[in-house]
Amino acid sequence: MQGPVTRLYKLSIQVAFNLAIVVLVLGMFVGVWRVLTNLGHTLGPGTTPEAFQTLITDALTLLVVIELVRTFVDYFEWQRVRIHVLLDAGAIFLLRELIIKLYAHDYQGLEVVGWTAGILLLMLARTLAVRWPPPRHPGGEEEAYS
Repeated sequence: MQGPVTRLYKLSIQVAFNLAIVVLVLGMFVGVWRVLTNLGHTLGPGTTPEAFQTLITDALTLLVVIELVRTFVDYFEWQRVRIHVLLDAGAIFLLRELIIKLYAHDYQGLEVVGWTAGILLLMLARTLAVRWPPPRHPGGEEEAYS
């Protein structure tokens, strides 16, 4: 009984991840389209600071989506979510938020320190995850993750 249930579970995970990748890739194309259309508004006459802010926000959001797609694709290669890849996506997201806040001048002094500390902690955790990866299987050999 457990064999068919396990196969159904693995198939369900594959279908869910495939759908998520398709949705994220479509989102990536929409993001590229938005960046290109906003670039036309930004370079045109009567450019406003808000146009630059929109362009920066869209471009940084695109980077976050690219990292999420990378995380999902990486799952299929390794059959698990590798910690350092997930931490990369988290760090990109935090960097996006920090850059948007700095560009919009929407921050307090300690808030910037908090965001920076969060990014540094994620990068430290990533470094540790790459240096000392968890075993592939409980009790199994550790593998080098690049």
